[in-house]
Amino acid sequence: MSTLITDTNAVLTFTGQWARQEMADYIASAMSCEEIDALYGLLYAMGELAAADMWMAAHARNAEPGDRHYRTSDAQYAVPVDPIDLLQCDSCQ
Repeated sequence: MSTLITDTNAVLTFTGQWARQEMADYIASAMSCEEIDALYGLLYAMGELAAADMWMAAHARNAEPGDRHYRTSDAQYAVPVDPIDLLQCDSCQ
């Protein structure tokens, strides 16, 4: 397989289409872990990190416990934070 990309317009078209959230939401849950890993790797290699992460997140949303890409809900780890405390400003109190 050649590692030289000669048609950059085709790459831009591909990444533009596959970077759409609605497409990821519709298709990612039907993909196997191996397929999503391959797409993630391709998008990542093309410099489309946000799109790669979006596809992985869309796939993981429908994963079951025990699946490779299963993620527990982040909400259970959320800690309320007082924004004034974050400022660490005595006059803000």
